[in-house]
Amino acid sequence: MDIDLIELSALRIGNDSQNSGRIAKILSGILFFTILIGAYFFHSQAGYGREFSISILAGSALGFAMQRSRFCFFCNFRDYYQSGDPRGVLGILAAIAISTIGTFAIFDAWIPSPNAGYLPPNAFIGPVHFHLILGGLSFGFGMAISGSCISGHLYRIGEGSFGSISALIGAGFGFILGFLSWNSLYSLWVAEASVVWLPSNLGYAGSLGLILLVLLSAAFWVSKRGAIPEESIYLINPKSRFPASIFEGRWPSWFGGVLVGLISILYYLRVRPIGVTSELGRIARSFGNQFAILPERLYGLDTIAGCATKQEAHSLTINGIFVLSLVAGSFVSSLASDQFKPSVPQLPWLKSSFAFVGGIFLGWGACVSVGCTFGTFFSGISAGSLSGFVFAIGLIPGTLFGSYLLNPKASS
Repeated sequence: MDIDLIELSALRIGNDSQNSGRIAKILSGILFFTILIGAYFFHSQAGYGREFSISILAGSALGFAMQRSRFCFFCNFRDYYQSGDPRGVLGILAAIAISTIGTFAIFDAWIPSPNAGYLPPNAFIGPVHFHLILGGLSFGFGMAISGSCISGHLYRIGEGSFGSISALIGAGFGFILGFLSWNSLYSLWVAEASVVWLPSNLGYAGSLGLILLVLLSAAFWVSKRGAIPEESIYLINPKSRFPASIFEGRWPSWFGGVLVGLISILYYLRVRPIGVTSELGRIARSFGNQFAILPERLYGLDTIAGCATKQEAHSLTINGIFVLSLVAGSFVSSLASDQFKPSVPQLPWLKSSFAFVGGIFLGWGACVSVGCTFGTFFSGISAGSLSGFVFAIGLIPGTLFGSYLLNPKASS
């Protein structure tokens, strides 16, 4: 009798689990069609139009791809230096390589001669000086302390991570601190800094070859010094049928990198380079101006190519709709794969405090660098800007130092 009751209880639990999974997939499908309807709505609205519509589609596609493949700059880097797993870093390098090839093809169509004396429109090609290294150090340190980069926190919100909200709030305050220090940094370094676009010095072929050589060398070095865990080589069940195979397990890192690279190319071709901090910085700047705590003028900030924070005509900006769509795309993916798990971390006040403090460093670094891992680093390198590489010079040691402070044994 007791055995029958146990079996009956187990059957009910199994049925409840199947029902909840079925409901989650239905909700995921409803949200997916809502995103499509939203894209159509903005396309047909005066004052918004095609760019807003494409931002919804590209942002949701990026969030979906990031959640499925766990595409996070910090997490992938941490997996490599703590456990020697190179797959995530190789996925990032693949994304940059594909994005660079596609972006250069666009440049060649728009500006046949890179020596024409002007830069590609909207490309994240910024001035190069010590402020980028400081910004990279701060951003890398903030990633380690908060647990992710800003784009990673955004897609994790779509998975139900409440700790990421604390990090983004902290990043907003970090932006305010960045605005307060901007004028001093600008007069000290940025005002006289050179804007270095590699194609104007090496041509398209030479600069593309150099960037790909650097990425290939990094991939070879990472692969040689790392090892893929045998138990996790196959992330997707080869026996699963479509469309179940899309949502069972994680996508391989290389596949996620390929998709991120392709999305970045299409988004730049139709709208602008990928970046995720403009709207957050704009909100922080508006907040600071409202309480009259920021300087009346931020010298040169609005003229630098990157994740701009100046006020725009619409209260809902292109970057704002892109970021919201990224979260929505991650939410669709996590629901459909039964990975949406609303979570409050253990020791919530302590973890939230770490996330908030780390977010401050993220925001300050993104402000003084006029972008983050997606903007200054990813889109900058893809555009052939030396600024992306200089930002990385600070980013890597900043991440390592923050990780060492949190866990000296794991980082040694």
